[in-house]
Amino acid sequence: MEQHELRQWEAQCTQEDAPHCQAQCPLHIDVRTFCKKMAAGKINEAWAVLYKSMPMPHITANICNGLCMETCLRKDLGGSINMPELESYCAANATKNPPVRPLPSKGKRVLIIGGGLSALAAAWDLAKKGISPTILSTEAYDDVASNIPEKAFEQHEQAMKKLGVLFSSEELPEDLAEICTKWDAVLLATSEVANQYPCELINPKTLQTNISSVFTVPFPCIATSIERIALGRTLALSAERSIQNVSLTAGRDTEGPYQSRLQTAVSSVSSLPLLPAGDEGYDEATAMLEAGRCLQCECMQCVNNCVYLAEFKSYPKVYARHIYNNAAIVMGTRHANKMINSCMLCGLCEEICPEDFAVQNLCLTARQEMVADSTMPPSAHEFALRDMAFANTAGMLAKNAPSASASTYAFFPGCQLPAISPHLVESTYNYLRDSLEEPVGLFIHCCGAPAHWAGQKDLTEATTRQILQQWEIMGKPELITGCPTCASMFAELLPQIPTRSLWEVLEEVGLPAKARMPQQPYVLHDPCSTRHDEPMRAHVRAIIEKLAVSITEPRLSGLLTECCGFGGLLDSANPELSRKASQHRAETLSACTEDEQDVLTYCAMCRDMLARTGKRTIHLLDILFPNCNAALSCCDADPATIPVTGFSDRRENRIRLKEHLLTTVWGEAESVTKENAPTITYTEQAAANMEERRILRSDIRKVVDYVEATNSSLFNTQTQRNVASFRPVGVTYWIEYTKDNDAYCIHNVWSHRMQIIPPK
Repeated sequence: MEQHELRQWEAQCTQEDAPHCQAQCPLHIDVRTFCKKMAAGKINEAWAVLYKSMPMPHITANICNGLCMETCLRKDLGGSINMPELESYCAANATKNPPVRPLPSKGKRVLIIGGGLSALAAAWDLAKKGISPTILSTEAYDDVASNIPEKAFEQHEQAMKKLGVLFSSEELPEDLAEICTKWDAVLLATSEVANQYPCELINPKTLQTNISSVFTVPFPCIATSIERIALGRTLALSAERSIQNVSLTAGRDTEGPYQSRLQTAVSSVSSLPLLPAGDEGYDEATAMLEAGRCLQCECMQCVNNCVYLAEFKSYPKVYARHIYNNAAIVMGTRHANKMINSCMLCGLCEEICPEDFAVQNLCLTARQEMVADSTMPPSAHEFALRDMAFANTAGMLAKNAPSASASTYAFFPGCQLPAISPHLVESTYNYLRDSLEEPVGLFIHCCGAPAHWAGQKDLTEATTRQILQQWEIMGKPELITGCPTCASMFAELLPQIPTRSLWEVLEEVGLPAKARMPQQPYVLHDPCSTRHDEPMRAHVRAIIEKLAVSITEPRLSGLLTECCGFGGLLDSANPELSRKASQHRAETLSACTEDEQDVLTYCAMCRDMLARTGKRTIHLLDILFPNCNAALSCCDADPATIPVTGFSDRRENRIRLKEHLLTTVWGEAESVTKENAPTITYTEQAAANMEERRILRSDIRKVVDYVEATNSSLFNTQTQRNVASFRPVGVTYWIEYTKDNDAYCIHNVWSHRMQIIPPK
């Protein structure tokens, strides 16, 4: 990522933009933090917030007219926060003033001609920056002192004295040009004074006149008290920049009131009425309650609706910076790797964000760059890519309809439905063959989503080439996709291949006569890959309506549906967060109905990911094809209780389905099972470790075969068990086992990437 790209990403996120109240305030007081401190009863800390951003705070806090209230988001929800009264209370009750520490003197002097709020504010700001101001006026406080409590005025005078602000009652000079030779800058602080001198305001933004070192308030000057204080701040900043000989205009777009881009969702916010102040103002309890009405405006809409974004305790603008810095690391730990690889790439953030910030594009691009730069950790996606490779080799099946040299249609179930529910693949394929007049082939293959999600461009292209070649061999049939992710991948990566969703075809040809007729209602979960596939979602709902099934739509559904925790290979890169995402979605689905309802979905992985949380979930095909093949399924009468399919079982299901179909549909011979292979059993703990650590039964078989071939193992004298290892690829697999004749019982398994080099 280049720096200009980072800036583009940062500009899309408004979380760091000021709240509307702060943007509207001419002095840009941090109202949000002030109210937070006040609501907590931390009066001194709240006073420090005002002291930091207000010129002469003892005066300003007592004369604020609440311009911020015009844009307060509480305005229509009980009334704007009463900032003038809160500021007055805070100024009167703070027991500690922050120290007044001006910067070291720059040896520069500024003459401020005229008194009043603009002059005093300009003097305050200049003095804090190490520039010595002198106010030339006989009426410096005439429009101020009478409106300020005596104690506050005394504190103000003490602060001005510490800052070194000087006052002079000499007569006003007649020759402005001569004065400019004696002072580094001259400020005309009232319109009456400005009208006395032959200078012209040429820049209303910087208040510069035709004399470069002279700055003036406008004439006439019609402004509220706070606006006059803001004019003084503008005069001071322009004088400082003039003295430093830098640009007067750069970076001043948000100096005065402006429109904030910050978006805060208030649709679910309850109305709370404004608490009126008495004749003596607020007391402590009322002030805290009134400050507590502040909404603490922020955006965070994407973070509040995404488990992934919330997990890393920040928001997209910060994540973009982390990704940029991560790529810049030459040596050392790349701490953002896990964050980059944990995005589900589902796109919910983009739909929710008012500025369309697509975190999925940010993370996918980062993954692609990491792969290209060889900085992607091999462990992040290796298991998923190995599984894809298996699905596209040993698990792959591409056949035209029996006795057909080409197919008009081909059922493309993807790689996960055959792995999780092979019986549904067989039932669906047989029904399509019976229902469509033209030849229907079968194409079991991975669509390439794992490679795409992993940022592996070359592997993705190789996979799509393989699909394209096989599709051409089959006669270029129209593919009937049974997996929502496959449908989205074909649309993005292989648009030249015509596809239709299985649900569109089933709605068209009619539903199976023996479809299960459930009596209970379901909560419908849309897979995140259907987010932009409204036709597929519509076909699914049409089928559900034909089945007379009652469904409940969750709050986040359709375009705003949540990911089940599998998308983007999250389950491979960050299993803990994947489980958290699955649990969150299951709880969301449970919360949308008063009574506990089963979940209905139409994605095999969504079904498994939700089921692993304990949430009763079924696939729509379970309703359409209740009569399953005992050779391919456990044939449970209640599909919502089918156990989650383990990693080893998924591979074996693919092989079993392939061999079964080759035998029953195409009449080809079954493969020969390896004879005299040692029997392997697993303890419950070993089986659990294998699932957690992504170790397959085929991996364990390789270790056992190695032991059988080499008789190489160790003996653990503590456990009285044998220990052996084998490194077939880039991972070393270990087993702890006992052996009885030719039977192995595996008690524990683990793996690592370290290569063990025996001593010479």
